[in-house]
Amino acid sequence: MKTPAVKWGVYALLFTFVWTLIEHFAGWNTTNHQTGQYARMVGAYVFYLFIIVAIFQARAQQTGSLSFGQGMKTGAIVSLIYSLGVTVWYCLYGEVINTQFKPTLMAFEKAKLDAAHAGADAVAAKMKEVDMTSGGSVMSYVFLFVFMFIGGIIISLLASLVASLMKKKAAV
Repeated sequence: MKTPAVKWGVYALLFTFVWTLIEHFAGWNTTNHQTGQYARMVGAYVFYLFIIVAIFQARAQQTGSLSFGQGMKTGAIVSLIYSLGVTVWYCLYGEVINTQFKPTLMAFEKAKLDAAHAGADAVAAKMKEVDMTSGGSVMSYVFLFVFMFIGGIIISLLASLVASLMKKKAAV
């Protein structure tokens, strides 16, 4: 792992593997979606943080300066590694390891809507959304890849802009 992009992309992916298993054994993806609905976001937030770390590490390796394009390239590589890897991982997790994830998530979301006395149209729309985003179809995994990659690119844009605008430290 020579480059910060590859290193931090792999680290983000490894963190998500481990975190998903922690969630699984804690029941957050099966019996306790009340906690899981928030805990599932941790992997994405760590991924975004690691993009920033990779860009600033690339800047440090280049004697404290980094062009916007170099930062974007670093962030895009982290995003590509993570998005591909996490898509494969969640496919494996949802289709092989935890086949009850989607049915229990749908039941949890339906119960929330019922408790809020949501109308039939709102329930149908939410169930369609959960169905489309929680795995089980090729399109749901394509959406996962695209949204994770685009999120990574947005973070890369911001971090690259900041890293490229920062002044190089003067030698003392």
